Amino acid sequence: MKKFFTLIAAVLLSSGAFAQKEFVDLVVNGNMEGEQDAKWSSFWCHDWRRGLGDFDPESGQRYDNDDPDNGQFQGFAEIIVDPLDPNNHCARVIARSEAEADEAGNKVAANGALASWDCQFFVYATDTIPEGKELRMTLKVRAEKDGMFETQAHWAPGDYNYYQLFGNINVTTEWQKVTVTAIIDGNHTQGASDKRMQSVAFNLSTNAEGNVFYFDDVKLEMRDQPDPNPFAGWFNMLRHGTLSTDKIGNYTNFTGRMGIDNTDRQAIVVNDPLDGEPALTVTSIAFNHQEVNKKEVLDEEGNPVLDENGDPTFEEEVVNYYLNDETGERLDNIDDWRTQFFVTGPHKFAANSKFRLKMWARADKECTIQSQVHRMPGDYIFYVGVGDLALTPEWKLFEFDDQTVSNDQSGTGTMQTIAFNCNTKKDEPVTFYFRFEDFSANLGDMTNAERVLESETVMLPVPEPDNKDGAVGTINFDNCLQVLESNSFENLIGENMSVVNGDDTYKEVDASAGFYIADNGWLSEEETPLTFEFEEVSNDDPNLKVTIYNDGESFADKKIDTQFRYEFADWFYLFNVSLVPEETYTGVAELKAQPAKQNAIYDLSGRRVEKAVKGLYIINGKKYLVK
Repeated sequence: MKKFFTLIAAVLLSSGAFAQKEFVDLVVNGNMEGEQDAKWSSFWCHDWRRGLGDFDPESGQRYDNDDPDNGQFQGFAEIIVDPLDPNNHCARVIARSEAEADEAGNKVAANGALASWDCQFFVYATDTIPEGKELRMTLKVRAEKDGMFETQAHWAPGDYNYYQLFGNINVTTEWQKVTVTAIIDGNHTQGASDKRMQSVAFNLSTNAEGNVFYFDDVKLEMRDQPDPNPFAGWFNMLRHGTLSTDKIGNYTNFTGRMGIDNTDRQAIVVNDPLDGEPALTVTSIAFNHQEVNKKEVLDEEGNPVLDENGDPTFEEEVVNYYLNDETGERLDNIDDWRTQFFVTGPHKFAANSKFRLKMWARADKECTIQSQVHRMPGDYIFYVGVGDLALTPEWKLFEFDDQTVSNDQSGTGTMQTIAFNCNTKKDEPVTFYFRFEDFSANLGDMTNAERVLESETVMLPVPEPDNKDGAVGTINFDNCLQVLESNSFENLIGENMSVVNGDDTYKEVDASAGFYIADNGWLSEEETPLTFEFEEVSNDDPNLKVTIYNDGESFADKKIDTQFRYEFADWFYLFNVSLVPEETYTGVAELKAQPAKQNAIYDLSGRRVEKAVKGLYIINGKKYLVK
């Protein structure tokens, strides 16, 4: 099988290692719309299809025991008309249920249960992939049931190399596009004699009830690993450590998963009972009930062992379990990750990038907890984070400086979270306390998008060409300065202000001298019909005056979207600007007109509140504890 397909690959493209800076696709017929002869496709599968009919034995397609009725089919994946679109083709792979496997009597098992590799789908590259290469895979995928599948590195399909490649990929019943990356290391090539891999394996039997998967628009691209960005200094993503209010997606920096209901939520801030200072906390659960079961004693042949009176003998089996008295949920086993604590940053760490972490931790009982890496909280990548932490009832400092992200830890290239598994002690509940000071990435690795703390949408007016005085609008900086924790309204224009100039790229503007924006919303070096001028503002006025001139055509019924970015202390605030006709802007501005709020108060979720009651708040960029 391997020899045949490798020969095809050599004929179709070229064999041997690539040496390139740009990605090169290693897939044939990735859109499933090419030659319907399966031999001209890069997609292979191992499944349990029946009644396949004739197929070409010279291609290496076969049943693993030469029995079409009872063997596992190994050959090219089935390409069908997309059930959701009659004008599209896709690959379909059917993963049988555990009950079907048991009934057939040929279940591929792992620890007695259906193994995830009972059914597999393979992307068979047209060339080998050596160590050190960067691999990127994009595809569209859906399934008939929500679920996931695992990704592995293989030599030829079925010639296993390593259990981890891109991590697990989630699927839904709707088509979705997935992009994942990995740096190929010695683990991925360990099964091949020349230290290369050639196949990506998807383990599809991850649902005991079975599933049907569909794949389309698959690319598997390889290039030389790019040089790492130069170190530009550490960028601390927490700003205020324990009291950070920065939001990352739907999460704050700190998330707790309480053992009782196992639900992720914003971490709880309390005054530590040891020193009275603020700390983040979670509490684990423990076995709280016990039952004793009698189990008949059997000899080696399975016969009852009798006592001196000839009666069967029994031994007691003690079962500890946790019972939630509120919900009635019973747990005979408490996983270490039943209670978790997460620290999250906006940066997506790739393999070989650097990070550092500085934190204090303690527990009300001596306890060792584990660390993992996740994408977002609960979205697991790898079981090793920064190692195990031995906690005591006293505060203890843990510093992890200049850590290098491994390929396993980066998973899909999106490590964002360090997770701590706190339910390692099962005999009694434990309360944990955390204080974080630093979770940093290389500033040179941070993207502009990852440095945006918050954004808002504003409108600015564009006049008609006959209005030579221009149209005047304002951008209110009250929330921007509050989020960035800058108490000064000076220098709102100039070097701190930039305009979008492409994907994730901004360019500084000489705002006081005027600048031009093209009709695509990007900054223009040459004069365009739209010209912008910013006016200096006083230290007590958060409203930036903007005058726009139109030297072109009528702007009636038009709209242009652009972005202004304001920077302070390496963080960004983004204004999504809609340029609308002056008449439209005037009507909206009248509705929105309101006095600027002074001394705005925010809770630890970043929500503005009218009055500070008991608790911790951010007021004018400073932390206050109201007792």
